[in-house]
Amino acid sequence: MRQRSLNQASRCHPRIFDSSQARDVARPARSACFQTAAPPAPVASGKQWTLTYAEEFNGTALDLTKLTPCFDWNFGACTASFNTGKERYLPSQVQVSNGTAKLVAEPLTPPYASSACYQGQCTYKAGLVSTARPRADNGSAYLFPFTYGYVESRVKFPGTPGFFTAFWMLPTNSNFTYNTEIDIVEILGGHPDTMFMTYHYNGRNTSFTPNNGLHNNGACAVKDYSTDFVRLGIDWEPTSIAWYVNGVKCGQFNGDSTTIESGPMQLILHMMVDNQWERDWASVLSAQTLVRQLEVDYIRIYQQR
Repeated sequence: MRQRSLNQASRCHPRIFDSSQARDVARPARSACFQTAAPPAPVASGKQWTLTYAEEFNGTALDLTKLTPCFDWNFGACTASFNTGKERYLPSQVQVSNGTAKLVAEPLTPPYASSACYQGQCTYKAGLVSTARPRADNGSAYLFPFTYGYVESRVKFPGTPGFFTAFWMLPTNSNFTYNTEIDIVEILGGHPDTMFMTYHYNGRNTSFTPNNGLHNNGACAVKDYSTDFVRLGIDWEPTSIAWYVNGVKCGQFNGDSTTIESGPMQLILHMMVDNQWERDWASVLSAQTLVRQLEVDYIRIYQQR
């Protein structure tokens, strides 16, 4: 078993966190969970952070009670590309071992015909994890719909042109009506120093971002984040949305019930391959044989109680 640093998990009782005193407080419970450092985001007076969801990938396969390897519109064939990329998402591309999940993107032979993919052909297969419904056609429930809280994942992404990392949130709407979208981070592999952070609202027609183009991460450092694991977080509250990288607050959107999503949302984490954004910015594969993985140490959700 590998060693875990202080900001990683170990077996324990469920815990609540008192950010004002920078300490955690044990709470008896009937089942085990994981000990973690308190979120960097502040809590309201009289509240404490409570870990309400944790996937630590300590097994040998994806825990399908917590995550699905397909997107919200899975009708049985999983999911083809987003934004006319080259990838088709398959459960086989989510591989769990040694305490992490590996979302692997590699060439797909023969290609899979789909209008969602670039030029109608999905030439790559890739991995995705989500708290969406396992199926959209059989009454499946969302795996973990939640409203407000601090979300964090610790990942190692490839700094390779053509591989696009996305960690984002959408409403849990069974009719596929997504009026808001929280992009915790979007990363073009050819620009691993830039963490694109965006909130889309007003029918996703209006956007806010702490970024100012390339090589700008708001108040967070600009550096190559692909060389090691990086913690990516979002604090979604009724009147604000704040982005964090390695525990540092990068920027914040302030609003109210008319601008900030107030209903339950779902999480999505995956890699795209040569999508439209990458093609527009000339950050594309140097060869159609490249294989890369997005390695995920954990996904956690904390809520104020």
